[in-house]
Amino acid sequence: MLSMLSMNIMVFVDRTFVAQYNLTQFAAMMPAGFFAIAVANIFTGIIGYVSVLVAQYYGAGRYQDCAASMWQGIYLSLVFVLALFMLSPFLANTFQIMGHTGDILKYEREYFRLIILAECVQLFSIAFFAFYRGIGDTRITMYVGIVTNIVNIVLDWLLVFGKYGLPEMGMHGSGIATIISCTIGLILYVFLLTKEKFEYQYNILRIYNINRSLLNKLLKFGLFAGIQSFVNTGYFSILLLIIGTTGEFNLTCANISFAVEAIFILPVIGITTAVGIIVGQERGANRLENIAIVTKKGIMVGLCFILVLITLCYFFPGFLISFFNSEQKQENVLLINNATILLVRLTSLWLIFDTIHLTIGSVLQSLGDTKFMMVIYAIVPFLFYVILPYVFCVVAQFPLVWLWITLLGYSVIMTILVTNRFLNGKWKSINVI
Repeated sequence: MLSMLSMNIMVFVDRTFVAQYNLTQFAAMMPAGFFAIAVANIFTGIIGYVSVLVAQYYGAGRYQDCAASMWQGIYLSLVFVLALFMLSPFLANTFQIMGHTGDILKYEREYFRLIILAECVQLFSIAFFAFYRGIGDTRITMYVGIVTNIVNIVLDWLLVFGKYGLPEMGMHGSGIATIISCTIGLILYVFLLTKEKFEYQYNILRIYNINRSLLNKLLKFGLFAGIQSFVNTGYFSILLLIIGTTGEFNLTCANISFAVEAIFILPVIGITTAVGIIVGQERGANRLENIAIVTKKGIMVGLCFILVLITLCYFFPGFLISFFNSEQKQENVLLINNATILLVRLTSLWLIFDTIHLTIGSVLQSLGDTKFMMVIYAIVPFLFYVILPYVFCVVAQFPLVWLWITLLGYSVIMTILVTNRFLNGKWKSINVI
């Protein structure tokens, strides 16, 4: 949870600094950033599945297979980085195809390229991160997160506003800060692997050969997870692009609401990740009776956390929104605040259901039920993130509040689907390792 909070701070600081600098650049950051992440997610989702292999091998006491799984993720990262470099010049034209014009289009293309570079670095980091996460050594991921955050915050302040003689770069400076901080995080992950305990127990520096069996497992289960991650983030990117066609004002309000949501959802994802780690280890050790217990406890912890955040959203929404006010456009601040407060409150409601379905979804992924997860994430969000937003925002031109009510319905439906899947127990017959 602390690891994800540190990542949360990085995202929050990036957006806050740019929002203070220029609201047009801030409006461009969300669709461009999420689209870049969506493109990379099919690859990062596959590499991230290393953590499931590591967790299950750890639970089974097969420690050398933990290290070997990490190395397969690194080798696949090399291939995926080349693919990202080849695809990104063509995909940068998507914003123009969606009808975006002027400064918004220019900033979107620029930020898209920067985040793609950051994602190339992250691909390698995820392989190492997945190893630490799978063996339950989450302190290391927390420490690395703290260091990268400090670097990112300092560089953001220096490069966005042009402090101490450095050029004033705005959004571009934020992207460069992200790339540099991600690179430092990767270096730290590699350096910490040289600790004696990892070599003694896992033979990290000896089990580095290409292992076709592990590669096949990673691709077999990880590909479904990667596609799920891709379509989920991809649909959200399309949602932002659709909102962007209705004008800069609506896009800014939506971006602020989603930015506030990001403050809260990443710690929840940290909790669901912890549940997934423990479930993977219990499955590897063949202690199936503990899985339902862990899942219930994870949901309860997440809901307790969310209740605190709902209180903040309902009683102090103006305070949360104020972080994204720009001094350059004070005449729009009151209008933006009034339109965004209701969106923030509705967002806090769907976080309740998000907590439940993300926790159970993490459990199903850790148990190898990735095909089911891919199918529902390919079908259900397409209706709620693409079809209905297009009808509401473009065709009918409804206020954004109707779209937010629809997204609340999406969270409820996803909760019902994954809960039913978990309760029917089909995951008990799936063997990952």
